[in-house]
Amino acid sequence: MGSAKLSVVFWDIYQSTLYSDDGTFTSDDLLLESHKPLALNIQYLRDIEADELIEATADEWDKLGVEKATYQPWLNQLGAIWPDIQENDELLFVLKQAESGVFYFNQSEIGRVASAEFAKQFLRIWLDPQSSYPKLRNKLIGQAK
Repeated sequence: MGSAKLSVVFWDIYQSTLYSDDGTFTSDDLLLESHKPLALNIQYLRDIEADELIEATADEWDKLGVEKATYQPWLNQLGAIWPDIQENDELLFVLKQAESGVFYFNQSEIGRVASAEFAKQFLRIWLDPQSSYPKLRNKLIGQAK
């Protein structure tokens, strides 16, 4: 669907690419009832510790208004799944069915979170209209401006 690079000040953080089975995305695709397969690939352009990724994920959920009591158990699961990242590593999140998402690290499955709400809230970090990086979002969903 689209690709975008996240850079902050002088640092390139990652290159992201969004995939869907039909090459389209609408806000309805984040509804829990949606069964549209989506995949978000992130190729990191710098080293990042797993704890930093988890902290950034929590920060983004806070900004999106997700309750801490809702996301805290997910952070614990992610802590058990996500490795430390080295430059050029890839983390892929695949949502094939609304009730479960699968993480891959450099093309190998590393874990699953069996929660439709998790999948929706995780993808909102990049795809919600209120995401922290609206230009990146627009490029990912094919609406670059």
